[in-house]
Amino acid sequence: MCALTPSEIQRTESYRTIFPHTSEGLIYLNHSAVSPLSTQVLEAIQHHLTQRNRSNIENYFPTLQPTLHSARECISKFIGCQKESLGFVPNTSYGLNLLAQGLTWKTGDRILLYDREFPSNIYPFLHLKKQGVIVDFFSDRNGEIHLEDIVEKITPQTRLLSISYVQFLSGYRVNLNEIGKICHAHHVIFAVDAIQGLGAMPIHFEHDGIDFLASGGHKWAMSPMGSGIVAIKPSLMDKLDPVLVGWLSVENAWNMLDYDLTLQPTAQRYEIGTPNWIGIIGLNAAFRIFSEIGIETISRKILLLTDHLKTQLLSEGFEPYLNTDLDHASGILSIRGLHNVSVIAARLADENIVVAPRDQLIRVAPHFYNTIDEITQFVQVLKKVTKP
Repeated sequence: MCALTPSEIQRTESYRTIFPHTSEGLIYLNHSAVSPLSTQVLEAIQHHLTQRNRSNIENYFPTLQPTLHSARECISKFIGCQKESLGFVPNTSYGLNLLAQGLTWKTGDRILLYDREFPSNIYPFLHLKKQGVIVDFFSDRNGEIHLEDIVEKITPQTRLLSISYVQFLSGYRVNLNEIGKICHAHHVIFAVDAIQGLGAMPIHFEHDGIDFLASGGHKWAMSPMGSGIVAIKPSLMDKLDPVLVGWLSVENAWNMLDYDLTLQPTAQRYEIGTPNWIGIIGLNAAFRIFSEIGIETISRKILLLTDHLKTQLLSEGFEPYLNTDLDHASGILSIRGLHNVSVIAARLADENIVVAPRDQLIRVAPHFYNTIDEITQFVQVLKKVTKP
């Protein structure tokens, strides 16, 4: 990882002005749960609501449709896929259910999952057991996911592997490109839950050989809740039945009385009706900011912060849950060995520092606008509330 220059650090932190909580003394380090909305996102949404409440009430063709096209183009470029591959969905779970329910399964087909995944990447596939599908699990080694452990679990009946880009507890970031190569060598569909990486870490959908990606937008993507995306490889789209269809799933949607069920040739076939316009508007505004800064700068700033956090924690006698190299680090760094993590999180909140207690861990997740000083302050306050 190339070090950020002082001017690049200053540039990322100049965006603090669009996050009002930073001027109110709040140190927010919980972006792996829900991110704050920038003033740009809020203003874009408010502008829409004002129009909706006055003379330009419908506003579909002059503003909403162009915003939808803008968001699709901006996000697809950001994650390295064709805009025709990108669809908008309510959340990660919905997206992964499109995959699970859209494929045709037969008894004995197998799916491979990691055994400490967030449930959104588990339940849609466990639900297929009633169709005779077998779900296999692989484990980590001290929080690290090893490629050979994935290969060992793949069988001739394995049809799909689904994995999170960044693990929600450990913060371990997998090498998507290497896993993509493994999947394609074994003719396995490669699916990615990207919610803990989208907006924080680089994603190269086509280059990394991803067949299907799903992500909500309310975490690192800093967008409204109920907004999300799927990206689907064209060759997979041909095999993925929409399951649900609506008037916007078809090619000639505005020829309303034709009733021609010719599906859209793009991922828009999965956008079955009126979208979450507030979510789309928010996504469009958020990804315009990300595109201004650049994902390489964003990710390097985040890794600078988590690396500094790890160093500070170790110097004060705390134990990071994962102590991996930067190639597998992310915006999440959890702390183990603490007692009563809910109480600790509450005491930190009393000091205007927000983190998340998760599974006997304190999970810390700074974004690009956070500062080294905030990380140092967090560690000092953590020391105060946990040590005599």
